[in-house]
Amino acid sequence: MSIEVKQRVCGIVGGLAYVSTADYYNQMNHLVGKSASGHGSRIHIVSLDFFHYMDLLNKSQWSDAIEFLLEGVHQLVKSGIDFLLVCSNTAHMAVPRIMECYPDLVFLHIGDAIAFSIKQKNFKKIGFFGTKFSMVSNSCVIERLVQHGLEIVFPHQDAIERLHQIIIDELSNNIFTEESKQFYINTIQRLYDEEHVEGVILGCTEIPLLVKQTDIPHIPLFDSSQLHIELAVDYQLGRCDIEAFLPQKVNTK
Repeated sequence: MSIEVKQRVCGIVGGLAYVSTADYYNQMNHLVGKSASGHGSRIHIVSLDFFHYMDLLNKSQWSDAIEFLLEGVHQLVKSGIDFLLVCSNTAHMAVPRIMECYPDLVFLHIGDAIAFSIKQKNFKKIGFFGTKFSMVSNSCVIERLVQHGLEIVFPHQDAIERLHQIIIDELSNNIFTEESKQFYINTIQRLYDEEHVEGVILGCTEIPLLVKQTDIPHIPLFDSSQLHIELAVDYQLGRCDIEAFLPQKVNTK
């Protein structure tokens, strides 16, 4: 017998890269199906061209990159979504512009999903691994995490370029090697040993496809994509109050 399940329609800005977008789609459907057997997640996806996006970032054409991302949001809003995800930490650079255009749109910030999980463990000093564009103090995701009262520590400068290139050249193209996994694990361990962080955020949505908690069980890892997905499904099914996930200083209606 079919059971009706009330769902909000999720809009996803994807393709950044396609590997993690597919993971979002698969995991959201899996979690909805676990809650309501036979049902799938109501999702609208706009998949953007990763090559063009990265070209803009590499040329430091930040405004053009943001407007490129915003084009995807426009398409989703026209399609009739109830809330929005951007399934990329780096692409959260477009959030201020998105909210300027759509102030009443419910936007689930990946930083809020991450911070909520960290604060549940009463951690404060946390390592962050992502692209070189997000591993800076003024990136949108880092600023959001700091708003939650977290102290964010980055890997050593000598490792950042290789960490970034593994994401762009390998993970974003569905290439996963043992060598790259070991480099990530060693760099996480180094940060843990030298900076005494309490845990590490896998702050690029492709990294958790390479490095798992079982690979380094003694260091708590916070999977940004999985936490974002879980928040999205909980909100989609009406199981959470998103106000509880926001930084205290953020004013909401």
